[in-house]
Amino acid sequence: MTEEVKKVYDERVKRFITTSNLNEPDRVPIMNSTNVWAISYAGYTYADLFENYDLEAKVFMNSHEGFYYDGTRSAGGFNHMVKFHNELGSFQNFISPNAITLQHSEKSSMEADEYDEFIADPFKFIANKIAVRKIGAFQVEDEEQVYQSMSALFQKPAEVRSKSYVAKEIEEKLGIPIISGGNISHPIDQFFDFVRGFKNTMTDLRRRPEKLLAAVEAMYPYAERNIPKGPLPEFPWITDNHHLAKFLTADLFGTFYWPYFRKSVEGVYNAGSKFLSHFEGPWEQHYDFFDDLPAKSMICILESDEVELFKKRFANRYTVYAGIHSNTLRSGDIEKCKEEAKKTIDKAAPGGGYIYGMRNGLLAPGDADAEVIRSLNKFILEYGVY
Repeated sequence: MTEEVKKVYDERVKRFITTSNLNEPDRVPIMNSTNVWAISYAGYTYADLFENYDLEAKVFMNSHEGFYYDGTRSAGGFNHMVKFHNELGSFQNFISPNAITLQHSEKSSMEADEYDEFIADPFKFIANKIAVRKIGAFQVEDEEQVYQSMSALFQKPAEVRSKSYVAKEIEEKLGIPIISGGNISHPIDQFFDFVRGFKNTMTDLRRRPEKLLAAVEAMYPYAERNIPKGPLPEFPWITDNHHLAKFLTADLFGTFYWPYFRKSVEGVYNAGSKFLSHFEGPWEQHYDFFDDLPAKSMICILESDEVELFKKRFANRYTVYAGIHSNTLRSGDIEKCKEEAKKTIDKAAPGGGYIYGMRNGLLAPGDADAEVIRSLNKFILEYGVY
């Protein structure tokens, strides 16, 4: 990183830290939320990036250059594992018919009558049954082959992290910081995503809530290892995308989601950082719980909730991260986009504690026109000055 780029990088980090502490920076920070839209924008498909780390860097650098951004949530690195998982015979994730986005199929890997076995030892159950049911390479009698597949499964993530260098390129060449410094996943989200699936988990909430709660609590000892215990830097932040919470009533949230959510936020805060919490779908029904969390402990990404309501409720407690709706951007009407962005900034920016970023990550080619993004970001850069 050159001295000039380092200066820009440090200014941007300061901007994020200032607003996350509920103070006014020099202007509203602008986040990149282009996600896999970057692949189609660069003229490639998802499969083109498999095991091609140089192309990955080119694609995601391309989606940051020529646009103004203060930070980005993530930068590539997610595509390489898909090819490997397919080679092992795990096809839960698949590429969309247009070859642009990654999707996943709905599949339950545990039967309702297996709850007691799962609760007794979740790790053993996942290793002996879930893994075998999900991964074709484990469905063989050759123990040596299974051992080799298992070894590869543990080694591959480290290999991907060591070879993928796009995040370093974006930081060191463009001076754009990656705001996520790690991830915590809620146990019930893991259970929902990988064990029982959406349909069965929602059914279990009604028919066997005691068993479901016991299963989630049995996962705590493993999940809590991911909550930081030692000191963390103030930036970047620890993040989580919350999957099941939007489907829960306040009562169910308090029982199934809140205990571990609270542990995560307080653990990250006590370690010296902040929790970047992506509120997928509506969360207004859960707001009363947040009065008990430490002030300045969260940056809340609003996907559906109204910015004005959140700001009125939590202006002195948490930072809000929100921008225009993806449908507005998809319309291609730049004046409409600017008007919505202006209204959002007027409601959320005063007093600090506000980050501008798309409410939904951009995925498909039609989600946005590059010139509209470029023009909109230029407008926010000028209008968002304190």
